[in-house]
Amino acid sequence: MPTQRPAQPGEVCTCGRQALVVFLTEQWGPTGWCGISDGGAKGPCVFCNGPAHDTERCHRYQLRPLITNGAILNAPHIGP
Repeated sequence: MPTQRPAQPGEVCTCGRQALVVFLTEQWGPTGWCGISDGGAKGPCVFCNGPAHDTERCHRYQLRPLITNGAILNAPHIGP
């Protein structure tokens, strides 16, 4: 069974950027990765609007979130 696949348009990393790869995990299910291991933006979490998650994934993370005007949950601090 494959453990990863190429990401499709609209699938995002846990930081909110467009994913390049989707890892297929037993613990978390499909999880996007953007290729940048910087932990995302310096602002609040793009999924819950709370403080940035340093050690764990946000409980509201979605591989295919609702995107409005190019931003997830109106989080303009996430760039390409």
